[in-house]
Amino acid sequence: MKDLTEDWKTAKLSDIANISAGGTPRRNIQEYWKNGDIPWLKISDLKETYIKKSKEYITKSGLDNSSTKLFPKGTIVYSIFATLGAVGILDIQATTNQAIAGIIPNNEIVDSKYLYYCLISEKNKICAKKSHATQDNINLTILRNHEISLPPLPTQKKIVAILEKAEKLKGWRREADELTDELLKSTFFEMFGDPVKNHNGWKVVKLQDVSEIVSGVTKGRKLSGKEVISVPYLRVANVQDGYLELNEIKLIEVLPSDVEKFALKEGDVLLTEGGDPDKLGRGSVWHDEIPNCIHQNHIFRVRVNKKHLIPEYLSMLIGSPYGKMYFLKSAKQTTGIASINSKQLKNFPALIPPLELQNKLAKIIRQTEQLREQQKQSRQHIDDLFNALMQQAFRGELTT
Repeated sequence: MKDLTEDWKTAKLSDIANISAGGTPRRNIQEYWKNGDIPWLKISDLKETYIKKSKEYITKSGLDNSSTKLFPKGTIVYSIFATLGAVGILDIQATTNQAIAGIIPNNEIVDSKYLYYCLISEKNKICAKKSHATQDNINLTILRNHEISLPPLPTQKKIVAILEKAEKLKGWRREADELTDELLKSTFFEMFGDPVKNHNGWKVVKLQDVSEIVSGVTKGRKLSGKEVISVPYLRVANVQDGYLELNEIKLIEVLPSDVEKFALKEGDVLLTEGGDPDKLGRGSVWHDEIPNCIHQNHIFRVRVNKKHLIPEYLSMLIGSPYGKMYFLKSAKQTTGIASINSKQLKNFPALIPPLELQNKLAKIIRQTEQLREQQKQSRQHIDDLFNALMQQAFRGELTT
């Protein structure tokens, strides 16, 4: 029987593609950014297979006077700093910052979508070569010298066709997850109406009057010569918009008194202090997921008085357009980044509907969280199947 891979070869990425990194125009020169119409990508923009838009734009002057480059449509973009191995395919012309490499395939040798899937499959191998000098990074030499399996173009296209069908399952799962989120948001508005208009005439109070608000422990303090203990702590990356991402929890050395002061309790509402402007008010409710866990100083802990507020209701109110509008209006902003402080959070105008209604919402949210857990397990199962299929594909086991 013919060896399925006898006409395959290995090739360095530099042999089949042109690879270069982007750059950042100087932030303090307005003419490089103001009224820009050239997409400028950051790692946070690499969320879909095909990249169609960016959050920030630069001008032609910004392009001409910086190290960034205008990559053509079809370029594969790959993150090489901090968050490693995020990958997408440009569906537009775009520039990138220096944390992203642009890989322009030679389409006479390699199919763009084949290379995209190959880079996903090879992520662990590529990232194993990373440097830890200051932060995790992959330099362009590592990327250019990385070798991949390269079958003939017709075989590449067959592999792509198979993997695209499998990838549709991931898309359907993602759409179902998004519908769950939208259903919860619409339920909130059906129950409470538009908080901006407050047609029900509910009482409005400053959040500080019905809760205790504190930021967390500061990392990097000098504690030498003191009795310290090591405990888990939440970072900003762990607190997402409506849920907690707890796959990676780090430890921190603190004083026993810090644990007493900052230890999280059931029902604490956790909010990040800054980030992308559209993510202001990002947060979720803590349900004692990790014992003796504390939080860092860039996270606010809101411990409500349950005679007035139910945590789940408050979290959704703050995360609603009403909450985001308040924080965006009062937040300190720099280019692409916005942040809130303790005073702004304490002055947040909280609507106080009847507790019975708040508790009804909390029950619905808990039921939804159970559904989300089932969806998470389903998503993991689909991902595992897709990854196994990719491994078979690049061993030559899916084509004849």
